[in-house]
Amino acid sequence: MTGKAVRRGLLVLGLGFVMTPVALGLSVVLLIATFGEDGDGSVGNPVGGLRIGKGGVPAQYAPLILRAAADCGEGLSPAVLAAQIKQESNFDPKAGSYAGAQGIAQFMPGTWATWGVDGNGDGRKDVWDPEDAIPAQGRFMCSLLKKGKAHPQYNGSPIELALAGYNAGWGRVDQFKGVPPPSFAAGQTYHYVKNIMAMSARFAAPVASEDGTLPAGYELPEGTPDEVRTAVAWALKQRGGWYQLGGDCTDALGRNPAHWCDCSSLMQQAYRAAGVSIPRTTYDQVNVGTQVDIDKPKPGDLVFNPGSDGSDARPGHVGMYIGNGLIVEAPRTGVKTRIVTYESWRNSTSYLTRITEVRRVVDW
Repeated sequence: MTGKAVRRGLLVLGLGFVMTPVALGLSVVLLIATFGEDGDGSVGNPVGGLRIGKGGVPAQYAPLILRAAADCGEGLSPAVLAAQIKQESNFDPKAGSYAGAQGIAQFMPGTWATWGVDGNGDGRKDVWDPEDAIPAQGRFMCSLLKKGKAHPQYNGSPIELALAGYNAGWGRVDQFKGVPPPSFAAGQTYHYVKNIMAMSARFAAPVASEDGTLPAGYELPEGTPDEVRTAVAWALKQRGGWYQLGGDCTDALGRNPAHWCDCSSLMQQAYRAAGVSIPRTTYDQVNVGTQVDIDKPKPGDLVFNPGSDGSDARPGHVGMYIGNGLIVEAPRTGVKTRIVTYESWRNSTSYLTRITEVRRVVDW
């Protein structure tokens, strides 16, 4: 990396990215955790983090990928950008293709003419320079993601539509009203999207440990209303309790299944502890409070998806956004109340678990 790139990396760190000693060349899995553009978890751009080092993102490209994602106001995931680079070039800045695609992000010359940027400020837009190509990739993907969000009727999540547009051109996405099917071009675009979405989990840093504990440094942002603080704290205390459909969530960690939690009773009891009354079922909770942009949640917001027994119009599952790109949920029978990433819902490849709506119970 050049001196300018290193300085930009330090600026990225200043936005809330916590960097480990990966620069020392240690051959271990290392993490960069992100807590929103303002560094306080209040921004609903749940970009998560990157897994750095062996099996993850090469260290020299991590700050570039994180910055490219953070510069997009549409909720672009750095893990998806990293998986896309892996698919395109295997992180090889000198990669070329028989079709004429160039560089680490495999831009065609005509596309580069439109989307190329001078990322390192050296006066050139160089497709072979990752410091230019990765910001350009993020800029192009951000535009495509915005298009994807504007077509909720298309087949595929917004990020899947964006990836398909990057690979085949947005015209093909319009043609097929979604991700082109396996029958198109021998399934090249279909499998491109599928592979990247699957690989993105490999590049995402875990933001919570396997035992469900919160990441180091987790805290609610300054200005969080007392009701939200209480509701979030109460919900988090129920972690580890078994799911029970119809359970009233009055003794989540006890022995009586009737008092365990299901998804909506967890939300109801959390807000009841804060002195706020909300309905019992997801079908009614989705009408509570005010609707907010799904890319701008705040702690305490209720996050809905269709679940196994609902639909986009009548979501059957709900969780609570707790900041720092995290959701607390009572998921399903046989699984304990847990923390998951907002990104895993926002960019889910299944409509059952893809976010349908976000509601703010307490305005702030």
